[in-house]
Amino acid sequence: MPLKQALLASVALSMMVVACASPPSQSTSQTSSSSSATVSSPVAPKRIVAAMMGNPPTPIEKAIGGGSGGRIPGITGLQQLVGAGLTIQDDKGTHLPLLAEQVPTIENGLWKLLPNGRMEITWKIRQGAQWHDGTPFGSADLVFTSIVEQDRDLPFERNPAYRVIDTIEAADPQTIVVTWKQPYILADQFYIGPSLPKHILERPYADAKESFQSLPYWNVEFIGNGPYRIKEWTRDSHTVLQASDGWVTGRPKIDEIEVRFLADENAFMANILANHVDVTIGKSITLEQTLSLRDRWNNGHIESTPETTMKMWPQFVNTNPQIITNVQFRKAMMHAINRQEMVDTIMGGLSTIAHSLLLPTDREIGAIDSAVVKYEYDPRRTIQMIEGLGYSKSGDAPFRDSSGVPLAVQITSTDEDQNTKPMFTVAEYWQKAGVTTETVVIPVQRQQDREYRATFPGFALQGGGSGVIAVPNTLGSQSRLPENNFTGSNYARYQNPEYDALVDKYLTTIPEHDRIEALRVVMHAMTDQLNLMTLYYATSSTMISNRMVNAGRDPTWNAPQWDVR
Repeated sequence: MPLKQALLASVALSMMVVACASPPSQSTSQTSSSSSATVSSPVAPKRIVAAMMGNPPTPIEKAIGGGSGGRIPGITGLQQLVGAGLTIQDDKGTHLPLLAEQVPTIENGLWKLLPNGRMEITWKIRQGAQWHDGTPFGSADLVFTSIVEQDRDLPFERNPAYRVIDTIEAADPQTIVVTWKQPYILADQFYIGPSLPKHILERPYADAKESFQSLPYWNVEFIGNGPYRIKEWTRDSHTVLQASDGWVTGRPKIDEIEVRFLADENAFMANILANHVDVTIGKSITLEQTLSLRDRWNNGHIESTPETTMKMWPQFVNTNPQIITNVQFRKAMMHAINRQEMVDTIMGGLSTIAHSLLLPTDREIGAIDSAVVKYEYDPRRTIQMIEGLGYSKSGDAPFRDSSGVPLAVQITSTDEDQNTKPMFTVAEYWQKAGVTTETVVIPVQRQQDREYRATFPGFALQGGGSGVIAVPNTLGSQSRLPENNFTGSNYARYQNPEYDALVDKYLTTIPEHDRIEALRVVMHAMTDQLNLMTLYYATSSTMISNRMVNAGRDPTWNAPQWDVR
């Protein structure tokens, strides 16, 4: 038999033997079946549901328009999910590199103090950073963003740092160099917010600036550079976010996040109690509701932190009545407010009086305490001080001026429990002291009306930016005026060159000991002049289900590390 035929016969015989052999053992069969199932069955994607009290028209604040006040609850957290800056602040207040290779410091050579009193900061962008459409993210996007943010024809809130920036240049596609006219202590935080994609927005910005904010890009066609991309956007309802395969530090562990916009407090609580929500984003329900939820919700826990210094902003432009611009009157009004009683009642004793803009979590708060002017509750002193300004009252009747006109002021606040409760309470204290007080609740429909929000006649009560990082917000250049489209974070529109010089000195003092001393001077001036009047600290609570892993009190900063049990 030829060799080839012999080989074929041998193979055929072997196949017959195998076919006639006994079947494999049961354990072998199960192993084979299990192995096959492992290969063929895909792993189920990890999905969670987040909830926020706000109803945003866009996922990033930049497109809403700056300085209107009444920040949409949860918008900052949502923004961190879909957009990324060069750095990010963790839940302890530390700034960490995100899209940047490093946070610039003098030690690593990226922060340079120049001999002529100027300063230079260099940022190196991580290799692999990209937009959700796959386009590389680079220095050209940062330059374009700075052009848009400084355009006064657009109602974008401008970073106070632009005042002291000389040039912003792209040294190469991955390097941005910012030259400063003078030292600036917050320079390493300049790129903490998300940027704009030049390849998408440069042409519409150049061709039709007047419709720039109406582009579908800002919601249904949004392209960001954060850990999650927008898969679906349904106005007034929800958005669905999908993990970005190209996220610079690796694909997030959670595959899909549905973020529900639950502006109604009852719906918000009902979703949590029904275990339909895994984590909440931003400030939400009232303290009383939070405590009630804590006692009733067995499938999760609540973490709280002092988030906001509640403030009264006195108006300094076109003020009515004009006496509000008199510092002695503002001091009299502070003495009329029983802030400890507000802490005990409104905050349930779970907070403290805020004697300054700084938060309890700011490491500088102890060092500046002795420089702060404090106002004890003393309604009799209030009466004496107002009488010293030429007003008079009889018994329980309200104060009147020499012409018999009642002394009357107005307080406005947005229609949120966190603001309306203290507004009505302050109004009651002032009424008891003899100052006729009108309260105005701003409806949701007008919260983003910048001119209306900027031109309140008397006082505005709201939280807003707080802590040491918010000190630049009080500069005169941040006043919400017609020439800057009523944008800015100085709600009082207080403009005082001497005060600005004190803030500037603080912002330009690099040695820590001298910087703290400069901050003490600013805090003394702020609390003595009362260009803002602090009340107490409002807390923010995050609801976290038991199935969540790596989510904390400020949850979205580390969203790529979220996981589920």
